[in-house]
Amino acid sequence: MSRLDATRVAAWRELQSVTAALERAIDADLREEWDLSLGWFDVLAALQRCGGSARPSVLADELLLVRSSLSRRLDRLEEEGWVRRHGGGDGDDHRSVTVELTRRGRALWREMNVTYRRALQHHFASWLDDTDITALRAVLAQVAPGS
Repeated sequence: MSRLDATRVAAWRELQSVTAALERAIDADLREEWDLSLGWFDVLAALQRCGGSARPSVLADELLLVRSSLSRRLDRLEEEGWVRRHGGGDGDDHRSVTVELTRRGRALWREMNVTYRRALQHHFASWLDDTDITALRAVLAQVAPGS
């Protein structure tokens, strides 16, 4: 195993900085066109990837969010009519709650996805060729927790 040296610490900090800068740039593009954040889009996109509905715990895992943070986002998305919560029934058993994209939410996701993909192309993908992407994915797989 390689030892932690200044070069490895610098690489870690660069990864953090570049990731944060890319997220800010994509967020700015979404806010400019939609007045909605990347965080909101991420929830809609996660629901879309899950087939349009999922339990909050599945969404939190998918988004790598703590549940309280996700709950606040879901509250706002529900207020806007883009998602709907079902279940929960009697008492405080929130384990049976399902979150679902509404028709308006699916339409919003489709429209925002065009902006998201354009921003991703501009700020990230256009700078990398297929070899770069393969190498990047291999490195990420090596350092991913649980790998």
